[in-house]
Amino acid sequence: MVKQAGLLLVLTAIVWTTACSDAGTANHQNGTTPPVSNAQGTADPGQQKATAFPRTVTHLAGKTAIPAKPLKIATPYIAFVDYLAVLDEYPMAAQGVSTIQRNFPSLSKRLTGKTIADLGMQVDLEKLLAVQPDLIIAADDMKEQYDRLSQIAPTVVFPQAGDWRETLLQLAETIGKEEKAKAVLAEFDRKSAEYKEKLAFRKDEPVLFAMYSGKEQFTTWNDGRFDPFYKGLGLKPVEGSKTTGQLSLESLAALDPDHLFIINNWQTPVQGGVKEALKDNKVWNSLKAVRANQVYELADPSLPGPMALAKIDGIEEIVKAMGKK
Repeated sequence: MVKQAGLLLVLTAIVWTTACSDAGTANHQNGTTPPVSNAQGTADPGQQKATAFPRTVTHLAGKTAIPAKPLKIATPYIAFVDYLAVLDEYPMAAQGVSTIQRNFPSLSKRLTGKTIADLGMQVDLEKLLAVQPDLIIAADDMKEQYDRLSQIAPTVVFPQAGDWRETLLQLAETIGKEEKAKAVLAEFDRKSAEYKEKLAFRKDEPVLFAMYSGKEQFTTWNDGRFDPFYKGLGLKPVEGSKTTGQLSLESLAALDPDHLFIINNWQTPVQGGVKEALKDNKVWNSLKAVRANQVYELADPSLPGPMALAKIDGIEEIVKAMGKK
């Protein structure tokens, strides 16, 4: 059994990080799809044109030759199950399948009817060897295991929490689904533009995303991870919300957003939801969002993460919540 350092970075939204820069985000919000690039961040036009195998993929651990289109993919990193599902590609084995099924409804729905061997949260390399994959897609938390993984099958290593669009294109290039990835991103940009117009009447109403941590404590972020929603959908951030980390109920009340999205905390779920738990709290009831019935509880905890499905399904949830006049 191999204990992976930082394993819960993706699962625990409190400590999720994103690597997208302001410039990269600006390009994405303008509806442009970036070129396929390697994990070192250098664009390679030749990779864009590659449509056949064999091919060589540049990644965080070097270069890997992939002799034929992979049919038996394994990923010892739970987040990559998300990206593969978005590409309509499902691994034969993956980390944390049962965890996904219990806690991540959007991704779990996509896995319905799929047979995927669960490698466990602490990935079992013997089980990985037993399934005999022809490609392993790992994250950089297993970079030190690269040589061992490569003895099992050709292995590529990508960042745990890179820009979601970049990661989607990297994985697509690896498995020969570049056109699918470009189509997904183009559709996301089209919908974002459409939903931005639909939500234009809300453009002056401050919005805040938070996760309830229990004991009247919330977690908020101000590191760009919600840019596909704020910038992409034209939502107005709450003024003064510059904190990433814990926020007391009193501090939340001081920000007092018009619209408040509360994201489910899968590690410490609240029985009946936050609105039920705080229904008798005077500070909570003083919030404008509460008084206007504009608190939206989101069941899927992946929204703050760097994963593709979190963004794709996220814009749907937001327009559903805020789109009614």
